Amino acid sequence: MTPQQYCRDKAAKSGSSFYYSFLFLPTKKRNAIMALYAFCREVDDAVDEISDPLVAAQTLAWWRQEVANTFL
Repeated sequence: MTPQQYCRDKAAKSGSSFYYSFLFLPTKKRNAIMALYAFCREVDDAVDEISDPLVAAQTLAWWRQEVANTFL
């Protein structure tokens, strides 16, 4: 599975109507917005689905560092 396929699957499985609206975008914009949406779902899922607060906090800290690393 490619990263783009993962993002598309994450968006589709969310059950959100956003996914269907993304399909009308030009390919480059669609891929970009699906990647951003998948990131948002990952972060949201970390808070909503991880029952251990320490693990959730560590997951969010990891994501925070990954985002910061993109700007170094």
